[in-house]
Amino acid sequence: MPKIHLIERIVNLKITNKENNEWDSYCWAIAEDTAAKLVGGQIYLHQAQDKPSHFGGTILSYRVLGLDANKAAGEIPGRIVFNFKATLDCKNVKAGKDGWGMEKKIIWDN
Repeated sequence: MPKIHLIERIVNLKITNKENNEWDSYCWAIAEDTAAKLVGGQIYLHQAQDKPSHFGGTILSYRVLGLDANKAAGEIPGRIVFNFKATLDCKNVKAGKDGWGMEKKIIWDN
């Protein structure tokens, strides 16, 4: 199952379905084909590379922000938004030192 660890410098989280504990995390500079391959995998949000994740879950879907994105709300056209179901097993997970680049770490096999 693929996993993505992301450094969340600005809290760009929004609950989308309270009943199902679904959230959107945005505005990520990730290629759309990469985002598509991550669906069904896990997302882990960190405050720093050496800190354990503070939030995360199973990626349900993604979308690409369009030209109508609201820059005032921290949205940038062309960036990725992940929709995920929050789970406790994605909290307090360390990503390790190796493999980080551009504030993200993707793990394809496990």
